[in-house]
Amino acid sequence: MIRLLLLLLIALSPGIGGPKVVEKTLPNGVKLIVKETKGKGIASAVIFFRGGQNGEKKKGETHLLFTLLLKGSRAYPSSYDVSLPFEKHGGYVYTSSGDDFSELGFSTIVSDLETALRVVRDVIENPLLREEDIEREKRNTLVALRSKRERGMEFAMENLRKLTYRGTPYETTPLGTEESVSSIERKDLLRRLEELRRGGNIVVSFAGDMPAEEALRLLEDTFRDIPPGKISMEERELPIEKEEVLRVKREGTQATILCAFNAPRKGSEDYYAFKVFSSALGDGMTSKLFVELREKRGYAYATYAFYPTRYSAPRLFAYIGTSPQKKENALRDLISVVKKPELTEEDVRIAKNKIVGDFLLDHQTRLRQAWYLGFYEVMGLGWRTDQEYPDRIRKVSLEEVNSAIERYVDKYHCVVVEP
Repeated sequence: MIRLLLLLLIALSPGIGGPKVVEKTLPNGVKLIVKETKGKGIASAVIFFRGGQNGEKKKGETHLLFTLLLKGSRAYPSSYDVSLPFEKHGGYVYTSSGDDFSELGFSTIVSDLETALRVVRDVIENPLLREEDIEREKRNTLVALRSKRERGMEFAMENLRKLTYRGTPYETTPLGTEESVSSIERKDLLRRLEELRRGGNIVVSFAGDMPAEEALRLLEDTFRDIPPGKISMEERELPIEKEEVLRVKREGTQATILCAFNAPRKGSEDYYAFKVFSSALGDGMTSKLFVELREKRGYAYATYAFYPTRYSAPRLFAYIGTSPQKKENALRDLISVVKKPELTEEDVRIAKNKIVGDFLLDHQTRLRQAWYLGFYEVMGLGWRTDQEYPDRIRKVSLEEVNSAIERYVDKYHCVVVEP
């Protein structure tokens, strides 16, 4: 069974056998990345827009805008009309908005790719943004913001953002705040669309079962009329310099502890070592946090760690849910394990295998293959990172992980949500 799994992972690896990937930057600045795949006629693409929360005048306006894009456009006036060309053959279309970028993605069959791209073009260029749709989605967003208070982890992260990302666009979630969302008007969404719909902001990544040259031609026809320009995004380190613990009251029977630690910036020398550290620390039942805090000390309902790739203010996060009676010891020991995890060669080997296995298995669909290419490009790491990532992870040593921990894991910000 293990041998079969290894063979599967090798076959899925983007760096072995090398599926054809070509790129082209249009005169208006739009970056096109095309991966030619072999299969049964599936085509997927993701259109990334640099910005996310960066440059928002009203927090949450980008998230609201991208939610509304699929509600109707000039040629496809309803959400049904927008979705039908994708769904009639089992495909789909979606939008999403995050901290550093927003995206519009789809999957369809190759024979319907031209139709799909016509829909995408009209959605981007001529969204209706009807007042009734705006008001409805604002209400939905307000409900989502209020519901965060009912979920310990999300409530803790909302408060930790205010502490550890103070003064940056990440200070709130992409949903915004109740006050800012309530104040958003149609003119704000039109302005934001014009800011983001500039060639230098856009990366289009495609993976499909068709010749790369043909896909490039169709994508160029779709995006060549996007106006040029680019929003400014400042990359900031923002290290934690003073240790702080914020305590927040919330009704319930569980205590939630979430801590942020300094971490290396994306693409730096220690970036891959920290990915391995994060996995060894808090990914699964073999991780240090699970073994030390749940198995040995019996603190945790759940515990894990994560190190998101962000444009600025890099952080490692560690989480534990525990009983109110154990929260002080759990907080102390969580910080202690993160600072001094005492990793072994076996810990690092298991962590690397997890990362590479998850990465390769997540590339099974055309849509995820397209997503990774565009993600690394829009984040400034270059799409070739997608091909290099497994090997870079495999080469990380225990010594490199320990060295990175020593360099970065010192100060912390923590939030304790308690009854």
